[in-house]
Amino acid sequence: MTETPLLAVLSALRPDITTALVLPSVLAAVIGGWWQGELIWPNFLFAIISVLLSAFAFQMLSAYQDFQQSLRAEAYPATDLPNSAFTLQQNGLLHPIMLLNVGALLYTASALCGLWLALLAGWPVLFFGALAFLLQLGAVISPVRYAYRGYGMGELGVFVAFGFLSLISAYYAQTHTLSWLPVLGGLPISLLVLLVVLSQNLTTQRRDWLIGKRTLAVILGPERALDLNVFVAMLAYVSILAVTVLTPLPLWYLAGLATSPLAMGVFSEVNRSLTAPEDAVRLRSAALKAAFWTTLLCIAALFISRPG
Repeated sequence: MTETPLLAVLSALRPDITTALVLPSVLAAVIGGWWQGELIWPNFLFAIISVLLSAFAFQMLSAYQDFQQSLRAEAYPATDLPNSAFTLQQNGLLHPIMLLNVGALLYTASALCGLWLALLAGWPVLFFGALAFLLQLGAVISPVRYAYRGYGMGELGVFVAFGFLSLISAYYAQTHTLSWLPVLGGLPISLLVLLVVLSQNLTTQRRDWLIGKRTLAVILGPERALDLNVFVAMLAYVSILAVTVLTPLPLWYLAGLATSPLAMGVFSEVNRSLTAPEDAVRLRSAALKAAFWTTLLCIAALFISRPG
């Protein structure tokens, strides 16, 4: 089937992964509203829309930079899944300059939402938002491009930008205070989002090796990268138990553990060498579902309980 320009752009946006990147912010905002006794809806909407737009922009720039990386003289010929943004750029169905322009437009819209949120909630949201913005740009834009340099910097950058910083910012927008509560309460979801990123990197492991993008999947190889995925998944669910015991979050927060079979069961069903791309895709799909449903269960736990 021939891809239309609109479908090509939607493919580059990667809405499933983008949705996962927003989940920590959603949970942190709800934790803030729960702690205050009321959710401030304008602040909630501007915070989430700002993160959502920046996540879309990050996906656009990542797709652009991956293709540019493949054009370097030292890169080997590489292919990707048929409907990926990388393949669409290779086939001329998606122009790289369009990705760059749309990414810039989305970041501009995200910044405007962030500025308006600062008027409503205070300047600290600008500080945390600016740090997240710099981390996102530094990951994919020259001359830094730290996501391509190895040592797990790309994965760590996503974890900090869309996890730690977004958790603090979204919580502050609700409470006007700084606290470790959203960081600890949002840690399980942030780890599951990291699992999504690690699984996505497994799906593109061979392509990334050929173009010289040194993700953890490339550095460790498929088998050890899969072991890392198992560890992160286990850590996410252990952290649910830990934060429920160590923080004022309600006992109902343990409901998030119900998704552990969804996240963990898939590991017994895939070939450890991940010789088939379909195996890595299944891991990513399971991680996405686990992140979404765990967030939903944790939010439900907050809605049916009261602080203290």
